[in-house]
Amino acid sequence: MDFQALPGFRDFYPGEMALRRHVERAWHAASRAAGFEEIDGPPLESLDLFKAKSGNEIIDQLYAFTDKGDREVALRAELTPTLARMVGAKAASLRKPIKWYAVPQLFRYERRQRGRLREHIQWNVDVVGASEVAADAEVLGVALDGLRRLGLTEEHVYVRVSHRSLVERKIRDLGFGDESVEVLLRLIDKGPVQVEAATLIGGKQTEIEELNRWLTLPAEPEGELAEFLSVCAEYGVKEDYLAVDKTIVRGLAYYTGTVWEIFDRGRTLRAVAGGGRYDTLVEKLGGPAMSALGFGMGDVVLSELLKDRGLLPAEAPRLDALVVAIGAEMLGPARGVVRRLRDAGLNAEAPYAPVKVGKALKLADAAGARRAFLVGPDEWADGKVRVKDLASGEEKTVSAESLA
Repeated sequence: MDFQALPGFRDFYPGEMALRRHVERAWHAASRAAGFEEIDGPPLESLDLFKAKSGNEIIDQLYAFTDKGDREVALRAELTPTLARMVGAKAASLRKPIKWYAVPQLFRYERRQRGRLREHIQWNVDVVGASEVAADAEVLGVALDGLRRLGLTEEHVYVRVSHRSLVERKIRDLGFGDESVEVLLRLIDKGPVQVEAATLIGGKQTEIEELNRWLTLPAEPEGELAEFLSVCAEYGVKEDYLAVDKTIVRGLAYYTGTVWEIFDRGRTLRAVAGGGRYDTLVEKLGGPAMSALGFGMGDVVLSELLKDRGLLPAEAPRLDALVVAIGAEMLGPARGVVRRLRDAGLNAEAPYAPVKVGKALKLADAAGARRAFLVGPDEWADGKVRVKDLASGEEKTVSAESLA
């Protein structure tokens, strides 16, 4: 049989794994620099947890099944429900504000396209227990710092920002009730509201046309949105990054305040990241009433953007040193030299079987090794080995004892 990875899932060969770790290192560094602590949760959760957050319609997007204990479960499609559950379980004992981040693998059953697979690695950064707008601004700053560490600046990406309350007030001012508000927010999230959608919300065609005009009309930021932009500047988020866009509403019902999405300047990809404030979610999932906000950034779109912009990391050398046994009788001593080099903090290896020196040096060069350590019987009898600098070709003899 010809076994292959399932559609939408990836094999991480060394090159792909190197890129993944490169991205993850930037995420970890940006999170820790801002004082966030790392968490994780189980990859399998109760299906009810996801339904409580997103409704029954979420089921079609999940890898959901009944386990051997007759429990309805699902592979996590996002971390926010798990985070809310974890906060709720220990809310009384956790120091506030809670500043957590995670880099989990997530699973979602959906149509594959460029920048979207059925599994991905996601960077989550969340603050719980802070109602101040400074928290919103700091979290956006952390997201941009993570991108900056990968070489992506305001020349490559920008942030479309909005505020849910601002949009909801306009919808209600046009005469729509609560049920219509939720329907319209989901429609706005997908693009201009089609007039045909009036059949879903009472046939208010004129009001929908007015809503579309208002959403696309340039306007000076006001109220909560103006305050957010002001504090962003205090956190060093350049104005060049930011664009007010009232059509950004993050269609999920649990968002309550500032919302934003990061896009590449060329708009050739889906959103690189998205986030906002969700002040009611912790309570909705059984915890105490606590304000909360955060974002998610996936590795699939981000990796595509790094490739497009020529920002893939240079391939790191696999080895610092290759140890070569000159003759089969030197294999044991060569392995001892390998052990000493590793104890000294170097990446070192030796061929498992005897090889000719010329071939060994080619292996060392292919692995990016800087030096080759040649363990021959004459030198070893004096407790020494030959060290060859593979860049300059220079050789010298050193004491084996000095390697540790």
